[in-house]
Amino acid sequence: MDDDDDETSDDAWDDDASDGTDVTEGWGARDAGADAVGERGRDEETTVPERCDRDVASTSALTTRARNGEGDGPREMTFGSVFTHAKAGMETVDRAKVRRVIYGAVAGTAHHQNELRKEAKTTKRIETMRARAKMMTAMEWESAGKTSDERVRELENARDTSRRWVVVDMDGFYAACEELANPELKKVPVAVAAGPSCVLTTANYVARKFGVRAAMPGFIAKKLCPELVFVKPDFTKYVKASKESRSVFAQYNPDYIAGSLDEAYIEVTEYCKEHDTTMEAIAAEIREKVKAATGGLTCSVGGACSRRLAKVCSDFNKPDGQYILEPSREAALTFLRDLPVRKMYGIGKTLERVLNEFDIETCGDLLDKRALMLALFTPKSFEHLIGIALGVGTERHPREEPDGIAPRKGVSKSETFAATSDKTFLDAKMTEMATMVALECQRLNLKGRMVAVKLKRSTFDVIQRQTTLAGPTNDVKTIVNSALRLMRNENSIGVDMTLRLVGARVSQFDHEEAVPEDQKRIDTYLATSTAAALAANEETWTCDECTRVFPLREKTEHLDWHVARRLQSRDDAEQCRARLASSHKGPTSKKARGKQQNLKAFFTM
Repeated sequence: MDDDDDETSDDAWDDDASDGTDVTEGWGARDAGADAVGERGRDEETTVPERCDRDVASTSALTTRARNGEGDGPREMTFGSVFTHAKAGMETVDRAKVRRVIYGAVAGTAHHQNELRKEAKTTKRIETMRARAKMMTAMEWESAGKTSDERVRELENARDTSRRWVVVDMDGFYAACEELANPELKKVPVAVAAGPSCVLTTANYVARKFGVRAAMPGFIAKKLCPELVFVKPDFTKYVKASKESRSVFAQYNPDYIAGSLDEAYIEVTEYCKEHDTTMEAIAAEIREKVKAATGGLTCSVGGACSRRLAKVCSDFNKPDGQYILEPSREAALTFLRDLPVRKMYGIGKTLERVLNEFDIETCGDLLDKRALMLALFTPKSFEHLIGIALGVGTERHPREEPDGIAPRKGVSKSETFAATSDKTFLDAKMTEMATMVALECQRLNLKGRMVAVKLKRSTFDVIQRQTTLAGPTNDVKTIVNSALRLMRNENSIGVDMTLRLVGARVSQFDHEEAVPEDQKRIDTYLATSTAAALAANEETWTCDECTRVFPLREKTEHLDWHVARRLQSRDDAEQCRARLASSHKGPTSKKARGKQQNLKAFFTM
């Protein structure tokens, strides 16, 4: 994955037992280092409930300051943190200046309003968590402390430091490929995107000095760097370079994990033993061989005893560098103690803000406040966070896990463009996206029974709709018709359908079916009916709208059913229009105004 790419969550993994270290002692006072400890990481003078009450109180003060616009700047500017989070090549960027430019570019726009809505939603979530924490009794806090300690002990006993993983991350991959094809681009700021109306996939290191980075809207990037050159993505070029680099990775382990076109997770445990070498030597070899195989592209390599830690290490010493973390418990805890939580993949800007509100800024803080995390987060989230804090998990190859490698969940394609309400354009764009998805499903030999569409309004509100087909398919016509029907149904409601993004997705592939044996399916019933018709040599008929196959004698009845559904959809649309019109008559009371606001929220969901 390019060093700009957004973080993706890693699942927590159960690991084989190793040194059996007891971790009820090991953490606590921050000023005493990773090995200076107090039981459950608490001060000697305070109990778990007292410490958690103190944390919750400090969180309340932080949230109040944010709501009042105190701290780093106006509350309206806080959402800009997603674009000021430092990536490789952005260490010297004036973040305060970038914030001001971003705010000036988006203040009052639909993008700005949408970000504020998301900020408000996060604030509400934090307030709910804080209220829940305040309601907990001392006994509940004590129980959370003991339970979290027990889980930490289990994870420590299962820590495996015998594995060796290296993660290879190509440097500014898309931009680097373009620079390789046109060396003149190395001298100018470059962003890979279709244009200012699209989101950047990456930016070269010249552009990053201006604060330009991946996942940033093109119009904001242009404000930060007026000289920015936009280059349209050329995936043929990127796939070719990816194959060349992967030929190098396979030399160390043919069973490497390709995270994306430009990223690979390679377990080199056996290679190190067989060739009597180290991760440091392997990392240096890979960097040299990749540069030679691709004609000049560079990569950065991280090494550790797990994929998770190696991935973080690969982000150090970019570009064209390497960082190897000693595979030991002590090295891992020392490394993580002061590492900002945002550096860990799986923690994005929203979760970072939630954790910061509870005065958790580093992985060491996560470990110290594990009882608070257990009390406020879901069990799955707690497992993920405590794994991050300890640096355990992802040591084994996914194929070694009981569930193996997770099968593909879906195939999707979306595109951003200048906001428009032109139905002809939108139909054509949705047809293009759905066709690409169907062809990709055919290439992968996958058939899905669910088709979904994603629509983003000019207000940046996102609509997602889905429908279930009669049976699994990768037929282009079926998938395109289903996607168009879903989008057109939104048009029929009569609300603003000025869109800036459309996308299509196919999911629920054959391998995902998990229907209880005693549960009958409608398509099974229809298949039985069709089979009986065939056995009787009856003529059959395939419905163009839903792709089901029926005896010809049932054609009229089935078409009537489709007409009834369309009439019902039209009636639903008329009722929606009526409710929308009545909401604009001008509320005369506070209660009526509340109803109107709720109705507007309904239409922008």
